Amino acid sequence: MPAEELGPLPAGRHSYSREQVAHHQRERLIAGLAEAVAEKGYAAVTLTDIVKQAKVSRRVFYANFESKEQCFLAALEVVLAHLRELVAEAVAGIPDWPQRAIAASRAVLGFLASEPDLARLCLVESRGAGPAVAARFNRAVGEMVPLLRLGRAERDGGRPLPDSTEDSTIGSLVSLAYRKAAAGEAGRLGDLLPDCAELVLLPYLGPAEAARLARAV
Repeated sequence: MPAEELGPLPAGRHSYSREQVAHHQRERLIAGLAEAVAEKGYAAVTLTDIVKQAKVSRRVFYANFESKEQCFLAALEVVLAHLRELVAEAVAGIPDWPQRAIAASRAVLGFLASEPDLARLCLVESRGAGPAVAARFNRAVGEMVPLLRLGRAERDGGRPLPDSTEDSTIGSLVSLAYRKAAAGEAGRLGDLLPDCAELVLLPYLGPAEAARLARAV
């Protein structure tokens, strides 16, 4: 690929390798897609919109991605990887499961609220971005199941919880966040922390304790 096809580099001399330049262009394409989707919605976004936002050529796009859907998948992977890092940092050093669950919820909601375009991309636009994107989002949501299952050790006996408890809880959490983002209020996702905390804790701690801890967040 000719160097000029990679788009503009910083003015003056530089020591970037071709690999570094290509990586930079890929990042710009991912950011360009996120910006274009936030502005128009996934269905209406064209390849021209993406490369215009990224300030690269169509040839650069096809050197990195086969399709708009593949670019969307790459953007989703970037967000998911960052969320995993944030959650890991948030729960490090917290010994008890209820507080870890609250800390993880706070980290996820805080990041999404700080990046409303990315929040909309993940929570809203992923539903109409093709079967591969929808499947990837569902797998990512499913990663929460083992984390919630740890809460079963907090129960003081009584009837065993249904096997579907975690799936039902996650479905409620995603639905709550989706409605907020779809209403154009992704920047206020942090307001959902008390509700999300109570939803997560309720099956394992019971209504009274879950409500008490949720009020304290």
